[in-house]
Amino acid sequence: MTMVRSLLLSSLLRLAVFVALFHQCVLAATTSSASTSAASTSAAATPVTSIFPVPSILTPYVWTAPQLSNSPVKGSFKVQSTTDWGEMQDFKSTWRVFRDGGGSCSISNRTLWVFNDAVAHSKSTGKFTGAAVNAMSIANTFSNISQLTDFTVAPSVGYFPAVPWSANEAQYANSLTSRYALWTFTNCVQLSSTSAAHFFLVNQFSSLTASRQYGNTMVLYNINEATGKITVTRPAQYAFRNTSYPYGSFANVVVNGYAYLYGLDRLYSTNYDVHLAQVATAYISNQAKYRYWNAATKAYETTLPVPTARRRTAAVIQSNIMFSTGTLFFSQYHNAYVLIYFSAYQDNTFRLVSSPTPLGPWNVTSVTLFKTTPGIGFNYGALAHPQYFQSKAGIAGKSVMLHYSYQDTVGTYIKGMSMTFA
Repeated sequence: MTMVRSLLLSSLLRLAVFVALFHQCVLAATTSSASTSAASTSAAATPVTSIFPVPSILTPYVWTAPQLSNSPVKGSFKVQSTTDWGEMQDFKSTWRVFRDGGGSCSISNRTLWVFNDAVAHSKSTGKFTGAAVNAMSIANTFSNISQLTDFTVAPSVGYFPAVPWSANEAQYANSLTSRYALWTFTNCVQLSSTSAAHFFLVNQFSSLTASRQYGNTMVLYNINEATGKITVTRPAQYAFRNTSYPYGSFANVVVNGYAYLYGLDRLYSTNYDVHLAQVATAYISNQAKYRYWNAATKAYETTLPVPTARRRTAAVIQSNIMFSTGTLFFSQYHNAYVLIYFSAYQDNTFRLVSSPTPLGPWNVTSVTLFKTTPGIGFNYGALAHPQYFQSKAGIAGKSVMLHYSYQDTVGTYIKGMSMTFA
């Protein structure tokens, strides 16, 4: 009964978001082909591109350079301390933006954030002002996790989706019951110092609250320091259709110039099995260059899997864990690849599994890190962001920034936390 009640509360909250987003959809339909001083968007065909001025707020970070195989695992997965930084928001803005899900992306010495279902209200009156199906922000500092600056949904800009619609999606923008939603629940894949790829799930609604996932789409970011702008490009409407696995939408890690892209088998295993694709970062937009890991044969295959049943033995992570969201990264502190995740969709608890390589073998004896306190309903959309504590003087992985979606009677918003291992 508790689960049903929680799901009902969540559905009602999201229904309010969907109704608000209808107004944004109408606005987007009238501005999507316009060019303004704040943003320009083209949705005439695929590929589609949006361009935004990006704030020059720098948060320098140091990326790890892991080897493919590391042993032995060291350190402790015991948590020494946690700090709750509260709601992540733009404190200087006159708007309070409610949002959920999302992920981070560190390029050009900036830490970008993309969130889902951004709904803005006036801080002074509480009145609804506008919304976007996804929105981009930037971290102000690593020393205060909660501080953001919004720049695609903001008073000086308006309400622009961070990710542009394809022509097919744009034609449904005015329909509350058949609109598309592009949502991400993962961090980006860093391609170079100024560019990255980010995977978003492509959903289409059939009623106010019911939607179907048709696959995922790849979004490319590129920051031009000379112009101070970020270009957001979708090479195609879909990267991987729902006839395969949504590679890159669950987790990713880059090792020696190769991106390891993890996708959940939602259709046949209900998110218990994790499948893996590998591609050189230089060819991430070329699906002909992708290879697909088969754990049963311990070899890569060049043919995209199109499963008709569960392929448990082919999965890179095989466990009794029902994953929902997570982040995979190399922890220097533990000399291991770690996956910090939420299990199922109303778990509220950060957990961890580890491996000496991106290919496994994964120690699927899950370590419970700590449990968050839910508001109403449950917490969801949890990710880890190790770059917040990866400095030249620090050891990557000892401390990690975390975020998750929190629901209360006011709305749904993002909470930020920091965690330090013993």
